[in-house]
Amino acid sequence: MKKNLKEQFRQRKINKPNALLAAVAMPVLGHLAKKSNVSYTYDYDKKQYANQSCILLATHSARLEFVHVLHGFGKKDINIVVGYQNIMKKYLYTPLKMAGIISKYLYQPDISCTKSMLSVLKRKGSLLLFPEGIQSTSGSAHPINPATTKLLKRGNVPVFLCKSQGSYLATNRYSSDVKKGAIKVHYQLLFTAEELKTLSEEQIYQKLLEAFRYNDFEANKQNKVQFVGKRPNIDGLNNIIYKCPHCNKEFCLEVRGENMVCTECGYEVTMDNYYCLHAVNKQLLHDDVDKWYKWQRKVLHQEVTKDGFQMQMQGQLCTLRTDKLCKSPKNRILQGEGTFCLTKNGLTLDKTNGERIVFDAKNLYSLTFTQSGLLEFYYNEEYYIIVPLVPRTMLAKWTIASEEIHNLHDERWAKASQDVYDY
Repeated sequence: MKKNLKEQFRQRKINKPNALLAAVAMPVLGHLAKKSNVSYTYDYDKKQYANQSCILLATHSARLEFVHVLHGFGKKDINIVVGYQNIMKKYLYTPLKMAGIISKYLYQPDISCTKSMLSVLKRKGSLLLFPEGIQSTSGSAHPINPATTKLLKRGNVPVFLCKSQGSYLATNRYSSDVKKGAIKVHYQLLFTAEELKTLSEEQIYQKLLEAFRYNDFEANKQNKVQFVGKRPNIDGLNNIIYKCPHCNKEFCLEVRGENMVCTECGYEVTMDNYYCLHAVNKQLLHDDVDKWYKWQRKVLHQEVTKDGFQMQMQGQLCTLRTDKLCKSPKNRILQGEGTFCLTKNGLTLDKTNGERIVFDAKNLYSLTFTQSGLLEFYYNEEYYIIVPLVPRTMLAKWTIASEEIHNLHDERWAKASQDVYDY
């Protein structure tokens, strides 16, 4: 029986990236990095490790961060771990296959991906992965996948960290507008192979946790780097900030020019070219976007534990086509439409034909919102898309709520979240 495109990609032998493709890609990456005003620093001798097998970990604060990461590290034969949903796209599938990309079901146990990664290290190759899984929502670190420490121990090769500063501010999560401003990228040797042999998984995790900490908004209060685009820096902020801290009402924040105002109580803030928030008419209650976003999470963390908690919306549930590659939305297969309901037990879809689809909370990590106004998630080795009928400004709450509900059923991720979100 012929394998579909998904099976062909995931079950293939992972070879080194195509040499010709890498030779062409590196100058392009360099051009993009230069255009983005990226500068690089290192705390080790690059020549010493140039030909060694290694693992490169990277923060994931921006959409184009992989461009800066790859160019600065300089290895042409590195295999990258990428979320499965990014591979099944027209014009990308074949080049990514040639590039030796390894696909990953995000936040799910993925034996196939693990085997592929270890096979790369066994042939003395190198890996690039983003342990946070998805791009930062609010300019600071997401929880680190707890399984990362096991991979590093088994890999037994030098581990490097690439950490950026300013990347989120150049391409933030709440707007498609690209800002111009200086970006700093720093590489450090995190672990030698010898250190990995002696350190426990908990010791490795604690060092990862400390090394990955970042907040682009907080850092720029000191750096004072201007980021300027075609639209004001506050444009689209209500796509991730949905709760007014003054009156506690939700989905009442509107962006009007260079300001964001609460239509219920009149609380109003503005944002300058340094991404600093300023109060217009009342006391400023959160002085940067990340603190405001985390306050929302802290409030919702308490709400989801209550028996009566639920969120509902109308929409469609889709999966990706695996028989052929098409542009969106023709790349989707409709699995049902009707009413979605999120409770502390998980997600259900009551279809218009009377059927019900159930996704239990323990295996559903996150309903992650996209900039195109969708929710996406992985469940039992399948990638799903929710096409909601609610406005985009409501989706951030669905994302946070689903993650906090999952943590009620998964102690490892609950701990990882508490370590990062400090609640």
